[in-house]
Amino acid sequence: MLSKGSVTFREKYMDRALFIRYGVTTPIRIAKNASMNDDDLFLAVVDGGSFRSAAQVAGLDPSRVSRRIAALEAQLGVKLLNRTTRASAPTDAGKRYAEGVRRLSDARAALLAEVTGGQDQPKGRLRVAAPTDFGARYVAPVLTEMSEAHPDLSVDLRLGSGFADLLAEGIDVAIRIGKLADSTLRARRIGTSHRVLVAAPHLAAKVLSPEDLSQISIVSYRTGMTEMRSSFEWEGMRQEFRMPCRYAVNSMMAVRGAVLAGRGAHLGPLWAFRDDLKEGSVVELLTKARFEGFPIHAIWSPTPFQPAASREFIALMAKNLSDEDIK
Repeated sequence: MLSKGSVTFREKYMDRALFIRYGVTTPIRIAKNASMNDDDLFLAVVDGGSFRSAAQVAGLDPSRVSRRIAALEAQLGVKLLNRTTRASAPTDAGKRYAEGVRRLSDARAALLAEVTGGQDQPKGRLRVAAPTDFGARYVAPVLTEMSEAHPDLSVDLRLGSGFADLLAEGIDVAIRIGKLADSTLRARRIGTSHRVLVAAPHLAAKVLSPEDLSQISIVSYRTGMTEMRSSFEWEGMRQEFRMPCRYAVNSMMAVRGAVLAGRGAHLGPLWAFRDDLKEGSVVELLTKARFEGFPIHAIWSPTPFQPAASREFIALMAKNLSDEDIK
């Protein structure tokens, strides 16, 4: 039985054939030099930051490491590393290649764990991207739970309002809210973000019917807008409406602050205003109106065998969103 303790940089590459970091329990020891193909050697340079560190791990002379990497670059027809006398750093192409190699390695390890009966436990590094405010509220707690449950797992959470390029940025799983564009990415719907139209009480008092909406302005999450156009279902009929926009900011926390300050109404996620609605600091406008919710998806790059960390993260997200009644 292999040890399930943390795996050092040296162990990761010197005994790569053991697949220690993936929990496979069938040991297959290979001679140190033979266990590292050119891709493994390239990853060792990237992770160690220099040819010298990779050479120490591989038990090779630094000049031989350099020649093998040069041969790999010649074979691929691209430059993978920027070299200095003391350090080496991957080029943009090198970063993409390294992430691709890691994904293939993870997929192969997951397959080996499956066919050999080994326990495919979350290990290595899980990289997740999510919208800033949603990620802080819903994604970060899940990753904290996972990191506490799995000592061999490290997590990176990238929060931002833009869409990350999964392959180029090495993202394992991204959380996206809204309709997905057609792509080759894999996706699983994990919830729905219900929307409500809210405003401070003194503004809400001005809206008694859909026709009154044009009398107050909207606080928009999308910058550059001068008017918001949308629709809702009202007594069985679809109704269009417009509201002027005088304040826009691409942060839900800032949007909420502006709404609480009476800067305007906002059509946004129920989860962001649930506590404020309970406290009465904001009021729901047109309670009979039904706005279409936005789907919440977990997306990832296609791979035959998804690593255990990604699978567990997606499952936990779906469960937690359901328990939170955001679904």
